[in-house]
Amino acid sequence: MVPEQWIAFVQDKWWVILAAVVALLVVVSVVKTVLKWVLALAIVAAVLTYGANYKDELTTMSDQMLAEAKDQAFQALVAGAIDAQYESKADGTYAVFTSSVRVEGKEGSNEVTVFWKGVRIGTFEIDATIRAFLDGAKHNS
Repeated sequence: MVPEQWIAFVQDKWWVILAAVVALLVVVSVVKTVLKWVLALAIVAAVLTYGANYKDELTTMSDQMLAEAKDQAFQALVAGAIDAQYESKADGTYAVFTSSVRVEGKEGSNEVTVFWKGVRIGTFEIDATIRAFLDGAKHNS
């Protein structure tokens, strides 16, 4: 387990740790048998297991944030389609240019490569937003 995961867990779920500490104090002060240590270990194990599985929650949240950022970026891309220029090449590839964005792809392919200010951002499947951008650029040219 990475320390960053535990730090994020403590920052986000401090109330779980506080409740576990209170439960431990109550168990240790009230129960006077071996059962006390069994309950204490069970509480600690539950918190550790929850913290260890917190990575899945962080991964889900980061995936959602990336999807939202991609969607907003492509919405901005479509808004800039008015100035976009479409260029088709003899080898079946095409490129669409704006002042800051370049989209390259191959006719018949379901993927495009996106560059922002000359830096490759990634390869994406053509969805409705990208299709609208490409169509807008074709219409302009």
